[in-house]
Amino acid sequence: MFFEVVLYVAVGLLLAAAAAFVVAGTVSGLVHAVEQGQGAVEIAVIVLDRILLTLIVAELVYTLRFVLRTHEIVVEPFLYIGLIAVVRRILIVTAEFERSPLTGRALTNLLLELGLLGLLVPALATAIFLVRRAARQTRVGPE
Repeated sequence: MFFEVVLYVAVGLLLAAAAAFVVAGTVSGLVHAVEQGQGAVEIAVIVLDRILLTLIVAELVYTLRFVLRTHEIVVEPFLYIGLIAVVRRILIVTAEFERSPLTGRALTNLLLELGLLGLLVPALATAIFLVRRAARQTRVGPE
């Protein structure tokens, strides 16, 4: 039990450090992008990507805190993390396509990835809905 708590605290500290590095990297990336004269869309993609990455880290910290408090692992926060990660990847892939239109095999790979990511969004949303509905029914009791 003690070792488990120490391990969770260490992971929490590492996640906090990761969040700090993401914020510092975002500021550095913004300064670098502005100095290079990149367009507003490219700068916005950088900021949005980093914000979503920060949300992923924050959700992991929240989940870790919940596990420390209740000593049980729940599925719902991980589904949210997955949903944020999928949306983040969709935005990045779309931005890559906007920067330089692709042809041939690269275009096929990009479209395949976007298609699979597009299928993951409703799958994760459905999973979140089902987990919430099951939790609500458990609290209320069987009908």
